[in-house]
Amino acid sequence: MDRVPPHRLALRVCALALTVIVEAATTLPALLAIRAVRGRPAAHHYLYRRLTHRIQSLGPTFIKFAQIAGARRDMLPAALCDELSRLHDSVRPLPPRQAASALRAAYGRATPPFLARLDPEPVAGGSIACVYRGVLPDGGVVALKLKRPGIDATMRADLALIRALTRRAERLPALRGMPMADLVGYVSRAVLGQLDFRREAKNIVTLRANLADVPGVVVPRLRPEWSRPTCLVFDFVPGLDTRTPATLPDPVRARLASAVLAAAHKMMFVDGFVHCDPHPGNVYLLPEGHAAVILDAGYSVRLPERVRELIAGFFAALATGDGRRCGEIMLASMADADGRTADPEPFVADIAELVGRCAGPGRAFDMASFGNGVFEVQSAHRLYAASDFAFPIMALMILESTVRGLWPGADFTRVGVAAM
Repeated sequence: MDRVPPHRLALRVCALALTVIVEAATTLPALLAIRAVRGRPAAHHYLYRRLTHRIQSLGPTFIKFAQIAGARRDMLPAALCDELSRLHDSVRPLPPRQAASALRAAYGRATPPFLARLDPEPVAGGSIACVYRGVLPDGGVVALKLKRPGIDATMRADLALIRALTRRAERLPALRGMPMADLVGYVSRAVLGQLDFRREAKNIVTLRANLADVPGVVVPRLRPEWSRPTCLVFDFVPGLDTRTPATLPDPVRARLASAVLAAAHKMMFVDGFVHCDPHPGNVYLLPEGHAAVILDAGYSVRLPERVRELIAGFFAALATGDGRRCGEIMLASMADADGRTADPEPFVADIAELVGRCAGPGRAFDMASFGNGVFEVQSAHRLYAASDFAFPIMALMILESTVRGLWPGADFTRVGVAAM
């Protein structure tokens, strides 16, 4: 990991300290008043809402970090995770001069030489990059994902600061036993991976090849001959459907749900290469629902073989209703063996009871409800899965919401049956 210049880190620390002081001065009196009048739950709700609002104002690193970390409902309060899930990249498009400067740095000119025309306004934008539509001399259309100038230095400084704060926070009694270093290290790598366009280029090529034989799923083609370390070029996918799935005919919705489930199975159990950010902004529909389009592979991971075996075993046991086996596999996935209880039986028994209520042959299975139940059990026993195991599972939870939106009757236990 690149070393962050001390002066940049010091400036960021000063800015963050000032923000914290101002926020504390304005929030604490209101927090105490709410707790006195309406009780502790209302005070917590207010605090989490204020915290999320402040994170939104701290910029892209803290937003992305909180978005990913907020999935760990076993380690963070559920109400806080609900608030963090509402974070979004509310950033302005690149000013035209900055975009032209970034293109010159990448290609030597403001309009790349392979283009006949470049639309001046981006078609999409986020905290790391903006996407522009370009027209080739033969009339073909491409999408240019252009990195924001200076974003690498900003995010690296912020991540260094977050890691430093974590090392100190781990000493707090309330956080002892939590795998904070594992969580922060994993999320930092995920954020840095989205900064590395070379890595994203490899990810998208891998994902496209892996899902090429899944009917009804499209991954846009990368154009490596025109891509650069700060600008990725893809075939432009026109007409991405932003309608609600309910407007599509039932057979189309069922077919798309089946295609997304097949992609989930292929990623998790066949290839071991998982797109970990399949939220609605990265999964679109082609016009009239002809296919699902998966975008943005920056946050993708290759599962270690042991983790892949654990996840496959977990879903196979889930599909058959073998709750004790699910609990045993979760114990094997723990981030820190030293943090396990002397007697694991109560944890295994609670997981088995949860599986008995939620899963097994003939039961209607809701991945999100089950996952939240698992997080509650983990939190109660202070046993936490390693991030390599937890985050791919959470990606499936996100994907399930997409599948349910397409077809509420979709059977997500098919993923578990496929694992067998």
